[in-house]
Amino acid sequence: MSLFTMKTAVKPLALALAGLSLSCAAVQAEPSKISGEKIDRTVAQVMDEYAIPGVVIGIVEGDDVTFAEAYGVQEYGDAVAVSDKTLFKIASVTKNFTTAALALLVDQGKLNWDDRVIDHIPEFRTQDPWITREFRVRDLLIHSSGLNLGAGDLMFWPTPNDFTRADILKGLQYLPMDGGFRSRYAYDNILYVLAGELTERVSGQRWETFVEEQLMRPLGMEYCFAGPVPEEYKQYIAQPHGTIDDTPTVVRRDFAEEYLPSAPAGGIRCSLRAMTKWMKMHINRGSYTAADGSTQQLISAAQHAEMWKPQTLMNVGSRAYEWDNTHFAAYGLGWRMHDVDGLLRIHHTGTLHGMNAYLSFFPELDTGYLVLMNKANSDARTALMQTLIKPYTGSEERDWVAAVQEWRAQANAYRAETFKEPETQAVTAEQAAQVSGDYVDPWFGKATVSWQDGQLRWRSHRSERLVGTMEHMKGNTYVVRWDDRTHHADAYVRFTTTMAGDIQGMVMEPIDPAADFSFDFEDLRFEKR
Repeated sequence: MSLFTMKTAVKPLALALAGLSLSCAAVQAEPSKISGEKIDRTVAQVMDEYAIPGVVIGIVEGDDVTFAEAYGVQEYGDAVAVSDKTLFKIASVTKNFTTAALALLVDQGKLNWDDRVIDHIPEFRTQDPWITREFRVRDLLIHSSGLNLGAGDLMFWPTPNDFTRADILKGLQYLPMDGGFRSRYAYDNILYVLAGELTERVSGQRWETFVEEQLMRPLGMEYCFAGPVPEEYKQYIAQPHGTIDDTPTVVRRDFAEEYLPSAPAGGIRCSLRAMTKWMKMHINRGSYTAADGSTQQLISAAQHAEMWKPQTLMNVGSRAYEWDNTHFAAYGLGWRMHDVDGLLRIHHTGTLHGMNAYLSFFPELDTGYLVLMNKANSDARTALMQTLIKPYTGSEERDWVAAVQEWRAQANAYRAETFKEPETQAVTAEQAAQVSGDYVDPWFGKATVSWQDGQLRWRSHRSERLVGTMEHMKGNTYVVRWDDRTHHADAYVRFTTTMAGDIQGMVMEPIDPAADFSFDFEDLRFEKR
């Protein structure tokens, strides 16, 4: 269904189609390599193709905001237009705020990148005592700890749940470290949560307070919050959307009232107006222009350079090689980096349930590019960012919406050939009697398998949205279908037995290899109680 035919969204989206700004930050110049009309057309096409309710786009060149436009609505079905004040969750783009906070503490002489974490957080533990002793501050940030992809994310995803930051710190020691310490890239969020804890231990302030007072306030980032959003700003919150029956739907209303344990990994809400100030600071290698017109240094040039240094090598995919002529990729301190058409690119994406973000810089060009959306769709985000950056890298003009759709069609064709849903049957009362009971994992806590109204049910006691109905596959292997169908992460459940054949535990893994890695069921090791 086209968003442009939806009655409640026609007015703001029609304005976007006409190339008119709904409300945008002060723009001092025009983009040097791409026309505003081209951006407007592409945004309109993407919003239509992918049913995106709201988008903001920003381009900063040197000290100039050369493009800052808002499109669509904060919530589908509502008339409140997106503006440069609209607060989007920026998800993992938050990580570069967390590393910037640590860089500030390094500048203040309170911390060193190579300090041992246990010297600041004595109760810090990993599965391996030697790794615990050798774990440095930078190891929290570079995704080569040896943890598996997305390890521990079930302690803060999906929300709501009752895990605290103390629970997350305690749970780390029970997570498998199968990857080898400092040997390979495997993205995680849990160590950024602990980087936020480190910020608190060293500074004496909550991570949220430190980020807002020490980073955002000096830059004048008024419409940006690391913690709960004050009441007077809640009118600007963009709601997160998914798609149900081809219609954008709010997946879970964001009230922005709580301190989230996961905030240092992905909890900031920020606006286009504020993010362009963050972009200017990075383009200027840590310096900014204060309200009185003076030049101030927020982060030293030396520590800013440290954040943008490669730390962990990453694989280069065939798409990056074909589209961007990419030959290397790496992760720094809160940033990804690779070459695009012979130029260094520093960037990070952000993905949460119903929200997407993308921030990119080309240091050699002194340019920055921003995409924020209130619906999670990586293809839409990619098409927009490619449209923005490629004119600046000297690439030939290309329809990036079509290119992304062609790539997705190929990926879907491959998936259709290689992925099959498991064949299952209804669970019998006899089977249910064998496996029913309470199961406990050392970091995730208790889950109950029980027979209710003729169905075998799986329920987490700490994560209220992880509740589902089980079906039998074969032997001791079952499937759990989550009640919340927006998870897209149904899982295999295999019950383990003693040598005598008695049920002693259960292990899990996602059915679909393409499921969000934050559903890290593979790291669970339940024992029956």
